[in-house]
Amino acid sequence: MKRVMLGARGSVVAVVGLLVAQGAAAQSMGSVSYAPLAASNVPTMSEWGLIGMAVLLALAAYHAMRAQGGRALKAWTTGLLVCGVLSASLWNHPAIATPAPVEIAFDQATGGVANIPHSTELFFGDLFHIYTAQNLTDRAQRVTGVSVISGLVVLPPTGFTPECTVGLVLQPNEVCYIKVYNDNLPG
Repeated sequence: MKRVMLGARGSVVAVVGLLVAQGAAAQSMGSVSYAPLAASNVPTMSEWGLIGMAVLLALAAYHAMRAQGGRALKAWTTGLLVCGVLSASLWNHPAIATPAPVEIAFDQATGGVANIPHSTELFFGDLFHIYTAQNLTDRAQRVTGVSVISGLVVLPPTGFTPECTVGLVLQPNEVCYIKVYNDNLPG
């Protein structure tokens, strides 16, 4: 009787172990690999430098039109200058939007591989899921590879931009999208 109980207990442990291993393997639908972008200096101008340059350009245009004596052009220039000042000062507030849930996180500054998590939508309903990937590091990251398990296909995410493709560069906190489709239909 003890042998039967030990054999049954061993069988139950083996079956549970196989189910846990299969569940753990099924959690990843693929992966996205990424690496940091090499730093390069890009010449830029500060916000105040751009504002100053716009004001100088507006003054130069105003003086050029003043020399020609066109009253209508002076009115247009004054109106455009007022609109520019108002838009720069009154309506220059950051937009607040609710971010999409991050499903694939680029969270290693030195690069790495992020797993594409399991989604029940891949096996029921429309048989596709659009994943959101986000660069959570403080460095620009380049997507170096996108792969999915057998039976799944990566498609362009209609209506979502940018698409996570090899070579795409994500700045810190930027997102991209991956559409995974279950192509393993019976029949």
